[in-house]
Amino acid sequence: MKYNLFNIDRQRNNFESMKAVVDKDLMNDVYARDGDTDTFWFVGKVARVSDVPLEKAIARQWPMIEEHSARLRHMELYPKWGSLQLWVAPIDSEMDVAYNRPHVQFIQMFREVDGADKVRNVEIGFAGELYENGEEGFRTVRTEDGKPAKPELQSEEKRKPTKEEVDEIMEQLQSQAPSDAGDDWGDGNSS
Repeated sequence: MKYNLFNIDRQRNNFESMKAVVDKDLMNDVYARDGDTDTFWFVGKVARVSDVPLEKAIARQWPMIEEHSARLRHMELYPKWGSLQLWVAPIDSEMDVAYNRPHVQFIQMFREVDGADKVRNVEIGFAGELYENGEEGFRTVRTEDGKPAKPELQSEEKRKPTKEEVDEIMEQLQSQAPSDAGDDWGDGNSS
C-alpha cells in the first residue's frame, strides 16, 4: 500500500469507522524504531476486522506506515527508511507507556507475512500521528524485547480520602485529644 493522499485518507477513514464498532482488542498503537537505537516513536494507530490477524494488518499497510514514520520523524527515522522496525502496543496505552508500566510490552511486527497481500483495504485502517504547533512527538525507550528500559514511574495522584479513611483519622485525633479539650484547644473559655 503506497503512501499517497488517496491511501492515507482511505485508511484514516477506515480506522475512524472501525474505531466506532470494533472491540479494543482489534486496535493497536504503532511505534517505529531505528534498530540501532532503543528509542521507539509513536507513529499512529491501526484497526482491523476480526477476521484479520494483527500481523497481516500491519504487513499489508507496511509501506504506508513506514513512509509515514520516516516523514514524521525525518531526522531520526528517515535515514533508516527501508529498514525501520514496526512495533505494536495495546490501543491508547500511551500513559502506561509513559509511566513505564511493566504490563505493557511492545510486540515486533514484520514486513513479510504470508497472506497479507490477500487482506482487503476495507478490512484494515491506519491513522497516522500528526504533529501540531511544534509538538515534539511521543517516544519511549525500550529493550530489545519491547519491555520498558527504565523503572516504572509512580504517579503522585492527589485524591480525596475515602469516608473510611476520614473516620479512621478522626478516631485517631479524638484518641489523642486531652480529656478537657476546652482548656487546651483555645476556645476562649480558659480561666
